[in-house]
Amino acid sequence: MTQHPEPGQHPSAQGPGASYGPPPPRHPQQPPRPQQPGPAGPPPPPPPGRGSGAFPVPDRFQPAPRPAEKGLIGALFDANFDYLVTPKLVKLWYLVALLLVTLQCAVLFGFGVWISTWDDFWAWGVILLVASPLVWLFELLLVRIFMEAVVVRFKSAEHLRVIKDKI
Repeated sequence: MTQHPEPGQHPSAQGPGASYGPPPPRHPQQPPRPQQPGPAGPPPPPPPGRGSGAFPVPDRFQPAPRPAEKGLIGALFDANFDYLVTPKLVKLWYLVALLLVTLQCAVLFGFGVWISTWDDFWAWGVILLVASPLVWLFELLLVRIFMEAVVVRFKSAEHLRVIKDKI
């Protein structure tokens, strides 16, 4: 359905994209395209089947409805793996990791206070006192990065499932 140039006329003389066929249909929420100069005359009829009543074109695509989300126990016993358990547990795991890192650094800080009271090795106690907040910050940052990587992986799988359902 491409237009062929007249003898002695270069294909680019017909306008940009003339040899590639008609432009794709416009999305309902997309602003109108600017008019390009072209040959005068009525627009070509729509292709058979599209909008002519043979195959109705819906205004908006409605994906297949997903079943309601299951709880943690229901998702554990889902043998088809349609419901994921890990995204439900990430918040809990993050809070537990935060608690454990804080407890570990509190013990490290207390150990530093105890060692700093000694006559010998008091400098090691001071080093532990200074290092414990830095260790807490570093470990919390590592836990957060790991948890975010897990969440991003599962969110990408969720978004891919939505795209698959639209097709």
